[in-house]
Amino acid sequence: MRTKYKPKAVEYLNSHFDNQFKIDDEDSILKLKEYVKKGNIFLEIGPGKGQFILNMAQKYPQINFLVCELNPTICGIALKKIDESGLNNVKLIYGNFYKLRDLLSENIFDGLFLNFSDPWPKKRHEKRRLTSDLFLVEYAKVLKEGALIYFKTDNDGLYEYSLEQFIKYKRDILMNSKDYDTSLDEFDAQTEFETRYKNEGVKIKRLILKKTCNTINKVVEETDSL
Repeated sequence: MRTKYKPKAVEYLNSHFDNQFKIDDEDSILKLKEYVKKGNIFLEIGPGKGQFILNMAQKYPQINFLVCELNPTICGIALKKIDESGLNNVKLIYGNFYKLRDLLSENIFDGLFLNFSDPWPKKRHEKRRLTSDLFLVEYAKVLKEGALIYFKTDNDGLYEYSLEQFIKYKRDILMNSKDYDTSLDEFDAQTEFETRYKNEGVKIKRLILKKTCNTINKVVEETDSL
């Protein structure tokens, strides 16, 4: 589902900087690096309107959360909610994940959330899927060994594709549910999409994957072949 451009959300994004890092500003980049150095940090790519990450930040004040999003409207909406929450353990970065990766050290994140990502169903758009080869290679570089990827979707096609990808990249599968209930895992929260889908009777698919030495070996092999 595409989000319509909302000028007020973009204006908010461009005028409020307490809880966001600008990827093209040196001072902001330094603040980003200081935030990440706190440790115990989890990344979410694609925060939606921010319901999930704010619930998690509230439940786990000892954990530092960072959200990364390319769409300026979504960023503005999520940032406003982050600001209004008063929480100091969740920050937003408006920009491309690959640019974020280039700014940070390897093996830095303790976990990654991929919630209801765009399925990009057409074959020619495969590289845009957040579980495509290039993304999985780069995730393995920025995630610590033993770090987990938490994946949720309502889309059967993206679930099947992603499961194959995670097996290909030798992730240990800790959970594989085709009818997931959020209440089954304390370390989770519902997204806006999830709340709506559950009310409509749509089944949620969830995977939890662990980075291991085998993952690292596979990624090194893939990187050498590029």
